[in-house]
Amino acid sequence: MVIKLKGLILLFLMLASAPVYADDFQDGQNAYRRGEYRVAFEKFKSLAQEGNPQAQWLLSGLYARGMGVARDYVEALMWSAIAGANGVEIAIIGRDMLQKQMAPNQVNDAYKQAREWMKEFNKN
Repeated sequence: MVIKLKGLILLFLMLASAPVYADDFQDGQNAYRRGEYRVAFEKFKSLAQEGNPQAQWLLSGLYARGMGVARDYVEALMWSAIAGANGVEIAIIGRDMLQKQMAPNQVNDAYKQAREWMKEFNKN
């Protein structure tokens, strides 16, 4: 009985949190469309850190263009590499484009950070 109750509670928590996850993503997209890039950055960063591959890809773009945050190609490449590894195919194209604009030591730093992040946090 206790196991069934724990299972039901877990299922309820999963279902209750799913709309928040989707709402945060939509909130980020809406903020981006309104030009509120700092808000979009905060929404996508939180979701990216939680393992959302689409948010990881969008966060990469914000870093690459300096929208809502200081331009940072190392962070952009890191998140693009993570998103690509998590199945976002267009992130691979973005990753390759970013690398062409970066010094070799920056590329190495980005991949090192991506490996460390994936080792510690990747949910996939």
